Amino acid sequence: MDVLMKLSRDVQIVLGGALLYVIVSFFDWQSASGGSGIYSYSVGFNEWHSFIGLLAGLLALALLAWELTRAFDIKVPTGSLTPGLVSAGLAGLLLVLTVIIFLDWSDYRAWPEFVGLILSLVIGGFAFKRAKEEGVEMPNLPKNTGHTGGGGMGSSGGSSGGGPDSGGGS
Repeated sequence: MDVLMKLSRDVQIVLGGALLYVIVSFFDWQSASGGSGIYSYSVGFNEWHSFIGLLAGLLALALLAWELTRAFDIKVPTGSLTPGLVSAGLAGLLLVLTVIIFLDWSDYRAWPEFVGLILSLVIGGFAFKRAKEEGVEMPNLPKNTGHTGGGGMGSSGGSSGGGPDSGGGS
């Protein structure tokens, strides 16, 4: 327990937030009830009841495991990726999937869905803050090669129209 208390505040928040997110993911994120008298019913769905929710739950578990390996200084091979970039990537994906779930599951929201959204925002924010403090730079995207336009047909254009570059027409 002393190891966890010696960690920086950002690490403690990401670890605690990921643990709370995993716990909250098992509560009903959506619930509805109805009926009257003795014929009443209640239905609920937790985060794990959809494919995206399953991915988000597994990402939260992976983030929790990853942060624990970093906290206890266990070396995991990551190739050319830095540990901070892996943390930021996992937290960013968790945030994106949770926002998608929140926007998609707009009917019958229950309090755990709001808590999950807030936790993912906090986890993502502190993971990116920590990554920036560790000197992590996001990978650069390839520079524009000067070719504009889409279509993906290469330089031949692939069109049969009589445009100025087609060489056809009248």
